[in-house]
Amino acid sequence: MKRRILLGIAGWLTVAAAATTAGIAAIAVLEDGITGRSVRPLDDEAVHRALSRSGATSAPAAPSPVPTSTGGVTRNLAAGGGTVTARCEKGLATIVAAVPSQGFHTSALGHGPAASVSLTFESDDEEYAVTVTCQGGSPVAHAAKDDGHRGRHRGRG
Repeated sequence: MKRRILLGIAGWLTVAAAATTAGIAAIAVLEDGITGRSVRPLDDEAVHRALSRSGATSAPAAPSPVPTSTGGVTRNLAAGGGTVTARCEKGLATIVAAVPSQGFHTSALGHGPAASVSLTFESDDEEYAVTVTCQGGSPVAHAAKDDGHRGRHRGRG
């Protein structure tokens, strides 16, 4: 009887060890297929080299104004900390959308329509106050970097 129990335990341990080994081998095979051994993160220098080879620029060229069906003009405007899509109609500016750059968020967003509308793009290190006005019937963004931002938000987590 004791021999039967010992054989049962030994058999169970053998099957458990074989299943564990098979599981580890399967995970190793799947991991190579998913992430690959050759995948490694790029350092800052490698990113800059890759971007310079691709011809990427830090700021896209300003698109030409797009007239809207109601006679206004809508433009995407690059501003410090993000991009603003704004429309001018009858001399009044309206912020249609604000897309912060990576690491930034928007605050104090005034949509308009008004003669002047504004928003703020903020990060942990920088803050840009962006004001949109209409000049010649097209929206124009004016961005000003707030140098006092670092001291005001020190200690934020």
